Amino acid sequence: MFQLRYVSYELKKWSRDSLLAFFIIYPLIFAAAARWLVPLIEARSNITLAYYYYLIIGALALFTPLIFGAVAAFSILEDRDDNILLAIKVAPLSVDFFIGIKLLIVFLLSFFSSVFIIWFSRLAEVSAGTLIGVSFVAAGAAPLTALLINAVASNKIEGFAAIKGTGVLLILPVVSLLFFDKKEFLFAFVPGFWPAKALAVAMLPGRTFQLSYIAYLLIGLAYVVILNTVAYRLFQAKVN
Repeated sequence: MFQLRYVSYELKKWSRDSLLAFFIIYPLIFAAAARWLVPLIEARSNITLAYYYYLIIGALALFTPLIFGAVAAFSILEDRDDNILLAIKVAPLSVDFFIGIKLLIVFLLSFFSSVFIIWFSRLAEVSAGTLIGVSFVAAGAAPLTALLINAVASNKIEGFAAIKGTGVLLILPVVSLLFFDKKEFLFAFVPGFWPAKALAVAMLPGRTFQLSYIAYLLIGLAYVVILNTVAYRLFQAKVN
């Protein structure tokens, strides 16, 4: 019962968070830009960007989880600054549950935002299964980002510095989309590489890739689960 009351409290807290409300606008802006700005650029320049749609959508879909991951990171850092995690240890609520709810919220926000961006943009003609699968794996970067920031930062000042390093989680997967030979696996250590490649396979059916759509997706899912597990262990070592 106490856990349910906490979940209700956390949802209300996030719904009233002005910072979260500000960041939720970003997916809407990204989706609108992809749907209307890209065609406008094509019309004004008299060139087609159709071959690069997979790059545009891939970048936008990967950027969204990083945004929500950063929001969750600062929410946890704020709780740490206020010694909430210490108080939780003597409350009828585990720290794992307390943190897990925050991570679940940003995962779901990232998932639905990525689905919306890909669908609303009209740049990606993919099946509903592909839309859900790619968004689900990509959303795993949200809790991962939050955990990594908290594993290296002790307060919000250090958190702002740490967030700059998360840019690699976006840049390298997008760069990897330019490669179709075995060189692409130089970027495989970045979790966003796998869903980005799966989306590219779905959007470029005439292209030859190193792996199949399902292989990219399943490896990416397993990889992001492992990374989140390791990151949570690092986070636990930091706060305990």
